[in-house]
Amino acid sequence: MSAQQTLARKQSASALTVAIIVDESAFAALREPWNALVARAGENSVFYLHEWFLAAWAWRKQNAQLFVLCAYSGSILCGILPLIVEQGIEGAVRVQRLELLTVPDTQLCDLIAAPEQASEVAQAFAAELGRQSKRWDVMQLHYLSEATLAGGVLLQALTKQGFPHETRDGGRNLLIPLDATWTEYYSTRGRSLKKANNLAANRLKKAGEIRVEWIEPGSGEAASVEHALATVIEVSRRSWKQETGRSLDRPGPQAFIRTLTQLAHARGWLSLWLIYINDQALAMEYQLVYEGKVHALRADFDAGCIEISPGSYLFRHLLEAMCGRGLKRYYMGPGENAYKTRWSEDGDSMHSVYVYGKSLRGRFAWLNESVLKPRARSLRDKFSVLRRKAAAPAANPKSDSEPAGE
Repeated sequence: MSAQQTLARKQSASALTVAIIVDESAFAALREPWNALVARAGENSVFYLHEWFLAAWAWRKQNAQLFVLCAYSGSILCGILPLIVEQGIEGAVRVQRLELLTVPDTQLCDLIAAPEQASEVAQAFAAELGRQSKRWDVMQLHYLSEATLAGGVLLQALTKQGFPHETRDGGRNLLIPLDATWTEYYSTRGRSLKKANNLAANRLKKAGEIRVEWIEPGSGEAASVEHALATVIEVSRRSWKQETGRSLDRPGPQAFIRTLTQLAHARGWLSLWLIYINDQALAMEYQLVYEGKVHALRADFDAGCIEISPGSYLFRHLLEAMCGRGLKRYYMGPGENAYKTRWSEDGDSMHSVYVYGKSLRGRFAWLNESVLKPRARSLRDKFSVLRRKAAAPAANPKSDSEPAGE
């Protein structure tokens, strides 16, 4: 590994060597040792694999730099903290921000280490982040589950290094069990959901001929996958997400989805759903299927046909098709909107960790987020109560026992 491929390579007190990968070619070359470590760590999530991070980097490289921490015991990779660094704003101050290498489609992220070395790796990384403290002001670790190492041993190690931090709720990643039959599962759903599904099906049938296409994991020739992906991107272009800047026709998201599709199809993880009305694609869902878990990454529909609900029809259809096929769980993605909660009450809890650096800007960011903003919210709430009381009508001076008209 050359000096150009790493920002630093230092010997820590724990005898682990820490390297910071900043070069794209060095990052790409990590695939085999990275995935071998994921296997040793016992992690069975597609979101820990090198392929996922390589696709995420295809998007994030538009405005960020690599800052991937790697811990070695001799020549063996034994720990990874997949970070990037970019310019950000905290309050009114521009800061250097470290983040986990994630995209809006990420469902889980963490420090990766074998269980028996997790504490030692975390201490080595915390020490290195302390040595690099002039290079960052704030570190944000999103998409953490309750059992993640980043929210456990790493946070403990960073606390010992004197870094202030806070943990925030990240909602849940709602899930649907797939090991039951469709009839068994659907019988647990509410009457209003079933009625809405029936109405959506009736509206769609009146609109024209319905055709659902599914490229299953491990199937599809390269040409058919490319054609389906082009259709997926086109549906996303016509969706409401166009307004968010995250639709798949945009440069960053498109680089991500094309890279991911190539890698996932080669590994047998890719699952694509499309629904056509009179041969026009109106809705799609992009999934990864890994170790029996189905992860819905994208579900878009043509914003011009919201009244006939093609997305609702497709979702019910694909969910029924996936029940009883030996799969375990269907993950709907982080966030709890009303539509998701009609389909499931179960989910994995998520949280985010914010760590503040020792620079002046890092200290200000901590002061702003942990002290000034909470106090401002408290004062706002108090004034709101006082305004409501002042605006309330005066009480009737007569008692309830006095006869009307007296």
